Amino acid sequence: MQVIWQQRVEEVAQERLAGNIFAAFNTNVDVVVHLTEENVQGLSNDPQVCLSTVRELNAEEIWEVETENDFVAVIRDALGQGKSFYVILNNMDLLDWLEEKFPVRNESMGGQAGIIANQMAALGANSIVYTSLLSPKQGSMFFPQVKVPVVSDKLQVKNVMDSVRTQDHIKVNWIFEYGKGEQFEIDGQVIRTPRANRVILATRPEGVVMGFSEEMRDHLPELGQQLDVAFMAGFHYAPTQVDELQSYLEYSMDCIRRLKENNKKLRFHFEYVPMNDTTAERAMLTAVAEEIQSFGINENEIKRVLRILGFERECSAIEEHERAYCLYEGARCIMEALGFQRIQIHNLGYYVVLLKKPYDVSPEHVRSACLYASSVNAIKAKYGGYVPFDRVQEAASIKLSDIGMEQVKGFAEEMRQAGWDIPADFEQEGIADLGDHYVLVVPAHVIPNPVSTV
Repeated sequence: MQVIWQQRVEEVAQERLAGNIFAAFNTNVDVVVHLTEENVQGLSNDPQVCLSTVRELNAEEIWEVETENDFVAVIRDALGQGKSFYVILNNMDLLDWLEEKFPVRNESMGGQAGIIANQMAALGANSIVYTSLLSPKQGSMFFPQVKVPVVSDKLQVKNVMDSVRTQDHIKVNWIFEYGKGEQFEIDGQVIRTPRANRVILATRPEGVVMGFSEEMRDHLPELGQQLDVAFMAGFHYAPTQVDELQSYLEYSMDCIRRLKENNKKLRFHFEYVPMNDTTAERAMLTAVAEEIQSFGINENEIKRVLRILGFERECSAIEEHERAYCLYEGARCIMEALGFQRIQIHNLGYYVVLLKKPYDVSPEHVRSACLYASSVNAIKAKYGGYVPFDRVQEAASIKLSDIGMEQVKGFAEEMRQAGWDIPADFEQEGIADLGDHYVLVVPAHVIPNPVSTV
């Protein structure tokens, strides 16, 4: 079983990425901090932190960080649970405090669209990005090969540094990373991290808009003709007031339709990030699913979406015993409720992917794509930075995770027990035809002590 999967990795790692890849809208500057025993201890000792207040705070209820206490509560819970957290920094005065508390830090490209644009360029694709803020500093963080669409009298796709705007603000996100098995002490409580993960503390400066400008909107059919795949990231910034939300979604989905207008083969992927208003989030997801085929989410985020859609049983099952089987059941509920053609759940050591029939490419091709993605992620986790094509092949020498292999086997066993007709060779293939859809469970790499979380 392991040998067959490793052979597939060797094969896909030789493939050179091609095509015209578009990414929008979420780009920013990431300030990356690795949490250590020393800098976390410094939070407990800080006079601006009230530990008695921190004890009373529930990080699950903190969507917007206003005080030092909010921040410490989020860090405490993230470390203890090994969970990823995404929260908004509303109090911009805390930026000075963060710089004081974490003098050792690195700046890099951030935001899903920015990271995707750079990684695709590194792998050799023709990479195009659209973002509402393009300051010289932001522009300098893109690979030189990345291009941006601009409109003067007509649409042009230009080199990114030829298109920067000196008047634009900079969106900054702080990212706090930690490894597995690291020990910290907060308020006298010793915490050992159960897995590697990160906390993202995001800002929303003036001028950041997760959508196309009116000027660009009229040229989207022409732009869409030049694209093969589009990654859309940033709809979680949608306004929550009902009228504003409706207007934003109508405009945004009209823009998606315009991109498709002259290119029926153009395919879209939407990567999930939670909103702080569940009613608005449900409306956003419903609107997005009408126009975008593919949806990406992780094992923690899917629980929130299931609750928003009313699937409490499936959510509870994941909370009680997270594994491929219950993640599949949850994803199937989301697919039926929202209508996505493809849902990909990425978890530590494996992917669970659902494909609604008819699907444009074979499930074997999708399996190869998952293994390719895992190969890129493995090299990034091992060395950090962006992964060029000539390094992807190294992943062939890295063993796929035991976690993933066990999940493939366990999924098949549970599905058979539940009465599904699962192929006898599922453990080797990872693909099952379930009538109106396919399900894939694909093992992935897990890098011990990663340099970078991916």
